[in-house]
Amino acid sequence: MKKIALAMVAATAVFASNAAYNYEITPTIGGVHPEGNLRVKDHNFVGIRAARNLEDFFFDQVELGVDYSQKLKERTGNVVREGRALRYHANLVKNIVDFGPVSLYGLIGAGYEDVPAIFVKNEDGGFGQYGLGLRYQVTDRFALKAEARDAIKFEHADHNLFYSLGFGIGLDSKAAPVVAAAPAAAPVVAAAPAPVLDDDNDGVPNDIDQCPNTPAGVVVDERGCEKVIVLRDLDVNFAFDSYKVGPKYAAEIKKVADFMGEHPDYKVVLAGHTDSVGAEAYNQKLSEKRAKAVAEVLAGYGVEKAKISTVGYGELKPIATNKTKEGRAQNRRVEATFNK
Repeated sequence: MKKIALAMVAATAVFASNAAYNYEITPTIGGVHPEGNLRVKDHNFVGIRAARNLEDFFFDQVELGVDYSQKLKERTGNVVREGRALRYHANLVKNIVDFGPVSLYGLIGAGYEDVPAIFVKNEDGGFGQYGLGLRYQVTDRFALKAEARDAIKFEHADHNLFYSLGFGIGLDSKAAPVVAAAPAAAPVVAAAPAPVLDDDNDGVPNDIDQCPNTPAGVVVDERGCEKVIVLRDLDVNFAFDSYKVGPKYAAEIKKVADFMGEHPDYKVVLAGHTDSVGAEAYNQKLSEKRAKAVAEVLAGYGVEKAKISTVGYGELKPIATNKTKEGRAQNRRVEATFNK
């Protein structure tokens, strides 16, 4: 028995804004290389950052952070002064380019530096900063980060170079929305057709049948050929690292439900797929979640759950290259096949 294929292809931006969580916390550790005229020695710091992922916005993330240095030393002449320092800052983060599971991002922000009162060359004050970082998405809730920032003091335009390592931890989950089932349309009763010759009994008269001798049980279109429903390159999108099915895609999934209603003896298999970004085991689970998310919406349109089955193939069956953003977008999809 031949199958009827359905491809729901994803196309979306890649970064934390489309991650499986809204909020992220990142402990950090690193060092500071001050400009020479500040008379401050290189020193270490520990820090913490709290971030909110953004959607439908130019920047992908907004974050607040604080860095703490235990031993900050200033030398003026033969005198060495030592104390603690705190730096508070806020940043906007933007993804620049992706290399598989690794993302290059940039940031811009501002902050305030609280230095020891005994210092002579350094005083409390504000600063602006910019920087670059690399983010490696290990799992759906854990990422490694390496970052470099140039902090420029507002008062004398002195520079401090910050370099750090951190690990981002997702704090919550985005729930898949529940799409209400649309009311069933009133059935249309068609008039009985006049007797015609139809040798292959596919419902299409011989004089307009372009595919004679169709096997029994195959659903055909108005030409008498096997009916294939292909929903490709439509607005049925899965965000990177997400299995959320948005309400605006309900009409596309309803086409599948309508087909099932027209052919009650058919069953449907929903197969989830991902691109190659991230760990293979994680992508396998994500593909299963995507298929199940579509299955829930399909059941909401009245399709019996007993007629719906799901399977995930992870990154094993790409239909395009994973080396480009466009190719990865085609690979993030759910396919449906129908059979008796």
